[in-house]
Amino acid sequence: MKKLCLLLFALVVSLAAFPQADKGFIYLKNGTILKGKYSYSSDQKNVSVFTAGNLWVFSRSEIDTIAAKRVGDCRSAKPLMPDSKFFYRIELGVLVGNSDNSQNAPFSMTGSINYRINPHFSAGLGTGIEFLKESFLPVFVNFEYKLHQYPSSPYFFLKTGYQVPIEESNAVYYDVVPDWISYWPWPGTSGTQSLDSKGGFLINPGIGYQHMFSPSFGMNFAVGYQYHRLNYSGENDYELDIDYNRLTVKLGIIFN
Repeated sequence: MKKLCLLLFALVVSLAAFPQADKGFIYLKNGTILKGKYSYSSDQKNVSVFTAGNLWVFSRSEIDTIAAKRVGDCRSAKPLMPDSKFFYRIELGVLVGNSDNSQNAPFSMTGSINYRINPHFSAGLGTGIEFLKESFLPVFVNFEYKLHQYPSSPYFFLKTGYQVPIEESNAVYYDVVPDWISYWPWPGTSGTQSLDSKGGFLINPGIGYQHMFSPSFGMNFAVGYQYHRLNYSGENDYELDIDYNRLTVKLGIIFN
């Protein structure tokens, strides 16, 4: 199950990491109009245009505007922005914990689809997989607030939802028998008992930094604090709660 999930996630990341080039009409300030594929440099200062078999590189100061469709008057062209208000974020990272824990840094990968309510604020839904004592499917709502409208900007986020178990529990309950019971003539009830995993609540606030390499593709780095409580149940109404307090460290990709 874990290998299959990792393979599927790697495939999604590979496909998303190489999006198709954006196409449009590039209006230069000298009056020239070019039609072709274009992409921004990593520092957003230059634009590469591939047209008619030739590759041209222009400074942003040489470009008047970029439009999705040809218009009669360059001055009426609008800057090319993502057509959809939806964007997707896929993140890969670890949940860093205490060295005394049985798992110091469980692996985590999540993906979310988000809706831009305004240029700064967005909300969405997400899921993924996290390998704790068992494999869990986190299902969460995601809220983000971006500080700037520039290609590079810090942002705040809040994820909250539920960890859904997707495999049998590895937790075991060890019965505790007091010493005095050994003096009684009948045998005690010592032993072990497997527990059923029920999942539990999670909350993950944090801060990140993202950079858009083009209107449709970017990357981000994020750190945060994640708390979740995993619930287990056994025979005779026995219940066990395990609390996780973790530092999340993740890298992600963004695409429209």
